[in-house]
Amino acid sequence: MPLEFQEVNESTGIFRVGGDVQPENIEGYRKKLYELCERKNFTLQMDMTGVDHLSSWAIGVTALATQKIRQNGGDLKIYGAGENIKRILKFSRLDMIIQASSDPAPAAG
Repeated sequence: MPLEFQEVNESTGIFRVGGDVQPENIEGYRKKLYELCERKNFTLQMDMTGVDHLSSWAIGVTALATQKIRQNGGDLKIYGAGENIKRILKFSRLDMIIQASSDPAPAAG
């Protein structure tokens, strides 16, 4: 699963997740996501275009990352979310703390 980060400016970046996040590839996802969440006053736009599944471990990692980035004065938002990702976020109740949209990441334009 390819992971790509694009810095838009000092306060905004796009984290592109290039496939489903499963137990066999969670470590790269976790490491990069947590690293990005260390930044102060940073908005991370996660591009989930093409992602159809998040494992339960990935859900936990994403929840902790959201908490971590908010403690540092920033925010994490999900863009390019398909119906299955939105359903996973709803069932895990992450939709209550993470904004998810099927629209492309606004900083990409």
